Amino acid sequence: MKRAMLGTLLASVMVWQACTVPAWVNTAEQDAEVAAPIAASLVDVIDPALAPVVTLVEDGFNALVKTLDAYKASPTATNLQAVQAAFEAVNGNVQQLESAAQIKNATTQTTVTSVVALLTQAVTEIAALVPPAAATAAIQNAQIHNSRMVKHWNAKDFKRAYNKIAKHDKRLKKL
Repeated sequence: MKRAMLGTLLASVMVWQACTVPAWVNTAEQDAEVAAPIAASLVDVIDPALAPVVTLVEDGFNALVKTLDAYKASPTATNLQAVQAAFEAVNGNVQQLESAAQIKNATTQTTVTSVVALLTQAVTEIAALVPPAAATAAIQNAQIHNSRMVKHWNAKDFKRAYNKIAKHDKRLKKL
């Protein structure tokens, strides 16, 4: 009788633990939720020709949030793969924005460079959270370039850094 109860208890704990959403999901989701409006803010300061790239980045962060929500609702391997795929898309879009953001005006260049660096840091931080596949490549890429290092920032740190940038460029709205 005791063995049966112990077995049932152990099985219940294992099932509960398997269904528990890992803590990294909430942190990654909060970071992505803050990064989306930061990316969108670039539309106010860039050449209109770059707007589609900015929209891709913003949409990518929003898609990442949705896949993280799906993973929270049902932490399956399939949903984790969707999170990894969404992360890969965001990472690629931010890299594309980095290379496309060649601006002539010095003030605008400083603002855009600062915001893109902040978005790159968000990608690096999320990469450190998402389990291997997409995350491994991004972290290795960050280590190669040394400019993208995990600082263990969270959503509040990203808001604070963005608001500091926005303070110096009145075209940006504070978060």
